[in-house]
Amino acid sequence: MVIDLHLLLKEEIIYELLSIQDVVRWITSCFNMSNLWYGHGNDNPWDEALNLVLSVLSLPPYLWDKVYTAKLSFKERKLIYKLVLKRIKKKIPVVYLTKKTWFCGHELYIDNRVLIPRSPISELINNKFKYIIPSYKEPKYILDLCTGSGCIAIACAYLFPNSHIDAVDISLDAINVTEYNIQLHGLENRITPICSNLFEKLKKLNYDLIITNPPYVDKKDINFLPKEYSYEPKISLVSDNNGTEIIEKIISQAFSYLKKDGILICEVGDKMINIIEKYPEKCFQWLKIKNGGIGIFKMQNI
Repeated sequence: MVIDLHLLLKEEIIYELLSIQDVVRWITSCFNMSNLWYGHGNDNPWDEALNLVLSVLSLPPYLWDKVYTAKLSFKERKLIYKLVLKRIKKKIPVVYLTKKTWFCGHELYIDNRVLIPRSPISELINNKFKYIIPSYKEPKYILDLCTGSGCIAIACAYLFPNSHIDAVDISLDAINVTEYNIQLHGLENRITPICSNLFEKLKKLNYDLIITNPPYVDKKDINFLPKEYSYEPKISLVSDNNGTEIIEKIISQAFSYLKKDGILICEVGDKMINIIEKYPEKCFQWLKIKNGGIGIFKMQNI
């Protein structure tokens, strides 16, 4: 006999689920039977369930092997149960339910003032920008443009301990979240949050490295995305000119803010072909991403 979702979601279930493993397995079954979209850091129901449970318990993902047999309190099970219902019935992304995620191994506070961190730029950071930035030339001044939660700025601060980073976003709401995360990591002396429309308030010829994950979703496409995306701020997703307007501004202005030999790394996602066609004369170096993701280029200020 196959148990239907209605039976699985009865509140009495929380009396039967005792361990972390029990709860994660149950959530995975519920998510498997629901029409959910996995595009905000996870790509399958098991990882989504794991993320929800461990975040509620304030445990990082890498501790699963050590804690999966641990018993949950009744209050913990009840809270998790309520969040599972919200995830299924309202299609709210898990990260917005738990207010927590990890990026490059670093914990972050997240709410719907900012995009949920999921950029494949994380792979470049985890690989220490191998073959992208010479190991002997650690960047001293870095710009994280369109910073959102500050995830890239914070990850780069850990990677390059002698660097100073400007974390810039047009949204004051986003900058407030960035400030919170900077304080969470004790990086107030190394990361400066700046509310600015791209380069508007920045000094020219100042940066050794600019990293940016700008909005690049076409306005016409936003209403066709899964409901989960509707909880994210549109200002962080949408750009004019078929999604390329902000990318084009960055390409046209960035080299005035890069020092000689400075590097621009920019994520354009599915707008890769549009950008190649728009700038046939420019030498984009398209970076390979092993773990999924397309459209990240490197350009150097020669």
